Amino acid sequence: MVQQEQQRGVISGKNESKNKTTHLERTNHLERQKIMIPSRIIGIEQETPTVKTFKFSPTSSSLQFSFLPGQWLDVFLPNVPIVGGFSLTSTPQTFTKTKTFELAIKYSGHPPAKWLHEQANIGDEINARVGGEFVWNSSKERQDQIGHVIFIAGGVGINPLISMLESICQDEESNQYEKIKKIILLYSVRTFSELLFYKRIEGLQQQFPGLLECKYFLTRDDPKDERRDGEFYYRQRINKEILTNVVEKEKEHLERLKCFVCGPSAMEDDVITWLKESGVDEKRVLFEKWW
Repeated sequence: MVQQEQQRGVISGKNESKNKTTHLERTNHLERQKIMIPSRIIGIEQETPTVKTFKFSPTSSSLQFSFLPGQWLDVFLPNVPIVGGFSLTSTPQTFTKTKTFELAIKYSGHPPAKWLHEQANIGDEINARVGGEFVWNSSKERQDQIGHVIFIAGGVGINPLISMLESICQDEESNQYEKIKKIILLYSVRTFSELLFYKRIEGLQQQFPGLLECKYFLTRDDPKDERRDGEFYYRQRINKEILTNVVEKEKEHLERLKCFVCGPSAMEDDVITWLKESGVDEKRVLFEKWW
């Protein structure tokens, strides 16, 4: 698959009801596995006021289920004619240990998301199929000698990136691959209550303080009196100046750098332009479009 096709993947399941095309139509040019995996819901957790995390376990042989960090699932739900598309938010390493995988789904009127939020119960069964090319492939990254990574997320665009981020950290913990030297996460949401996976990310940062650096941007929140772990920017978006400064600190490592961007289209377009203007080769910037 050529680089441009890798960059133009699609995340579905957000505002899909506003689109004229479906998830399957928008992703028909992307590679996906042929096998369908029947799976059962074994856990549901309210992650934020608008996002629930669903934990699944395959009901047939789990040996048939495999994925790379960043991939999504075609999700076939009972009595829902529209197929949903949702990014995996867990890691392959976790699946190997627990034989479970997770999806974090924001509430919307789109039938698959609406069914999962309003009707799904523990024990319900769905069918899933793995697809997508916006991935962290540790073997390929090792061959390409990638040592520095920048993740840039807006809203639920964190979903594929949390899988990549945690997978890298799990590899570091197991000493399975050559060490990644630096990971930088820039993560923008409207309010602190919408900050998906905050405790999970901060746990990783505490576990790998020399590896992981996180900056959180709350575009509609004012500073609060209570102490929050992490580096917060209030009433501020990720902008050109911030990205330029981040890249400037990485200027000696641009040949070993890779950037992953996922968020609203307007944000992605700006971020990609700013990265290129800061000296990052466009081949080192991967992104996935929602719409």
